[in-house]
Amino acid sequence: MTLISRCSMTIEETLQIALDAHRGQKDLDGRPALLHPIAVGLMGSNDTEIMTGFLHDVVEDTALTLEDLRGKGVEEDVLAALQLLTHDDGQDYFEYVRRIAESGNIAAIHVKTNDLRHNLERGLKTYARAEEQGDTAMMERLARINDKHRKALHLLSCRCGTQSV
Repeated sequence: MTLISRCSMTIEETLQIALDAHRGQKDLDGRPALLHPIAVGLMGSNDTEIMTGFLHDVVEDTALTLEDLRGKGVEEDVLAALQLLTHDDGQDYFEYVRRIAESGNIAAIHVKTNDLRHNLERGLKTYARAEEQGDTAMMERLARINDKHRKALHLLSCRCGTQSV
């Protein structure tokens, strides 16, 4: 009997990890948190970017670690990108974005760009809803968040030559 060793994780398997990890979580807009990593993953231009996009918030927003993901069979190129994409609360946000931009890791740079674009798109929509409802506290919060995402996109585009929003 010959045992077949598996060499690579599938996109579907990374999506399942993200689904399990984000189960029950909600975003600022009240929607399931999983919708964001799905959107970011679908913006990827190759398998590594798609898988990294699906998993990009797992280490930051759930109990799973990079070692847990390695144990589940996530590939090393995806793990390297995820390590860069995981923001440590003690680190200045723009230093974190600069670190990604200067890393040379194309998957991490593209996924962060896609992450910021999607965050800004949904932040602007949520801002418009808050404005319609007269929720000034939410409008102020979203204005700060949207401004941070614009600045981070600009920083990535200046450092990496990616197209800004």
